[in-house]
Parts: sequence; structure tokens; C-alpha cells
Amino acid sequence: MVGQQSGARVALVTGGASGIGRAVVEDLARHGHRVVVLDHEEPREPLPDGTALVLGDVRSAADNERAVRTAVEAHGGLDVLVGNAGIHDGGVGLRDRPAAELAELARRVLDVDVVGYLLAARAAAEPLLERRGAMVFTLSDASYVVRGNGSGVAYAMAKHAAVGLVRHLAADLAPRVRVNAVAPGGVLTGLRAAVGAEGSAEVFGDPDGISAVIRDFNPLRVVLTPAQLAPLYRFLASDDAHGMTGEVLRPDGGLDVR
Repeated sequence: MVGQQSGARVALVTGGASGIGRAVVEDLARHGHRVVVLDHEEPREPLPDGTALVLGDVRSAADNERAVRTAVEAHGGLDVLVGNAGIHDGGVGLRDRPAAELAELARRVLDVDVVGYLLAARAAAEPLLERRGAMVFTLSDASYVVRGNGSGVAYAMAKHAAVGLVRHLAADLAPRVRVNAVAPGGVLTGLRAAVGAEGSAEVFGDPDGISAVIRDFNPLRVVLTPAQLAPLYRFLASDDAHGMTGEVLRPDGGLDVR
């Protein structure tokens, strides 16, 4: 049990209303966690019974603090932070947009995918330190692979930066809090791409076509589901991973040996 606390463990999941985050929420709840979700929108389907939803923006320090406070006030503390909320760049390359538009896109992706993680970690640090908890972040194959996976320059920047954030937090918060990550590849989710100042568009608009591309791209020829990834988050948050910090699990079909 994380932190050696009696009773159910308490987890906060950002971006937990859909996609990988939703699968993690369901898996944690099914295994006895009390879960709080921070998301900017209502889920399409009801969250598991007992799961609290905090509507807010991960780019806001106040909203992250409110989500942590909800968990602490409702359940007496916090054991696990899953930083998962993210946005894609739509595969935009260096020369695909005028400089000003490219900079705007990069700032938005970095604000959600990196600064959002930083603010969640800052808000959750003290209660996690108190209970010797764990942080688990969602990275991407784009944290390591920069061509052929649909990533643009802004998304690759953000996901590489998030690796540095995970490693820094792991060093900063040791020995009381472990910080690890999962870097999936080839997973069909509801991930959306930034469009303009606040708009977004589907990334996986053609699931069958994209599934074929994913299978051709990875050595294992697999297309993973969010539900298949969720147990990895639970493992990293548990005492079964008590000797791991600053590590990244890469369920991507073997891209490193491609």
C-alpha cells in the first residue's frame, strides 16, 4: 500500500474524463482507490461510483490546488497523482505554419502537456510527501521517436520536456515520493489536437486507417487500448514498484528496436 496508510488509497487523475485517463480512473477505482478527477469537461459516460469530478483547467495553479484540496478534504489525504491531461499538435512541422502561429501552437501544447504537469505536481507535493506517495505521468512515444509517429515539432518538444520534468521531480522528491511515467505508443484514444487559441480537433479521425499505420510502424504489430495500459499506472503507484523512481515504461510495440 502506498504510504503504508490504512484504508483505501486516494488518487487524483488529471484528464481522467476520457481516453487513457478514464481507463486509469476505472482501473484504480476497481482496485479500491478513492479517485478524484480534474478535467475541463464532463465525461460522456458517468465516472465510477464514488469518483469526484473537479471541473477545471490544468494550466491553472488554482484549479490544480482545488482538485488536491478536494481529495484531501474528502478522503483525508492523497497517495497518488496521475498527471495525464494532454493535447496534440496535429503533426505540424517546423515549416508548416508562419512563425507566429507556430509559436502560439507550441505555447499551448507546452502549457497543457508540461506546465500542467508541473502545476499538478506542485499542488500535490505536500500531501504526497506526508503519505510517502507516488506520481505517475503520461508521456508518449514522441518522448523518444520524432518521425513517423504523427508527432509535430511542438508535441515532440513537450513530450521530451516532460521526461526531464519526471526525472527532476524524482530527484527532488526522493526518498519520500516516487515519480515515474508511462510512454505509450500506438494507442487509439480521444486525444485532440490544438487548433487556434482554444479550439481542438480529433487526432484519430480514421481509426481503421490509423490502426493499420500503427501496426506497420511497430515491431510487435500491435494497437493497444487504454484499458491495456491502465494496470501499468497502478503498478507504478503501488509498493510493488517501491524500488523505482525516475523510470519510464514504454508500452509502444517495441519502437526502440524498430
